[in-house]
Amino acid sequence: MNKDEHFSEEQLNAFVDGELDPEEKSRVYNQSAHTPQLDQRLCQQRKLKELVQHAYNDVPPAKRPGGSGFRRSSPFGRALVAGILITLGAALGYLAHAPTSPVAVPAARAPLVELPENYLLHVTSGDPEQMKAALEHARYLLESADEGEFRQVEIVANERGLDLLRRDVTPFALEIRALQENNVVFYACARSIQRLEEQGVKVALVPDTRQDYTALDRVVMRMRDGWKYEKI
Repeated sequence: MNKDEHFSEEQLNAFVDGELDPEEKSRVYNQSAHTPQLDQRLCQQRKLKELVQHAYNDVPPAKRPGGSGFRRSSPFGRALVAGILITLGAALGYLAHAPTSPVAVPAARAPLVELPENYLLHVTSGDPEQMKAALEHARYLLESADEGEFRQVEIVANERGLDLLRRDVTPFALEIRALQENNVVFYACARSIQRLEEQGVKVALVPDTRQDYTALDRVVMRMRDGWKYEKI
């Protein structure tokens, strides 16, 4: 086992975000100084977060099929996301399969497997029309899946978009419950919640909303899994 395997992806995310306590941060620094693979993992984590941050700030809103309101990401946005995935895949593939002896044994090529089209929708706007558009688009994605295909859809909300999931603010509690019953998972950005609470705002979320990720971490994770990303 490599020494850097003692650190989970969540710990490395927290390190890159400056959220570890001083003792834990010192432990990561000390270990990375003696473990090249850990140092490379940290570099890749920083680079990926910067690229994704740029990508999801730049990707224009998506438009409903046959209607107005939002549109799929631009060719530039799709190319940027593809570049991120290729870069990350190459780096992680190297780290996972780097030979430990002077002689490397060629690995057999794995057959290509077509992955299902899963979607992560990102809500940042407090405009009720944009929130409604996100929920309608999630329903459309579920209904437009090919017969026999299990399509996963998640919605992550941060910034003003967090109002979508605040129990005492959202006008869409019934619509959210209906989507949850069809396996749509909703995430409220942990960092956005923290910022509101620091301002003295008590944040109560609609039932079954998850809050164990920041929006950026969830985007990074799902893009790494090959999901399609759309900013509403």
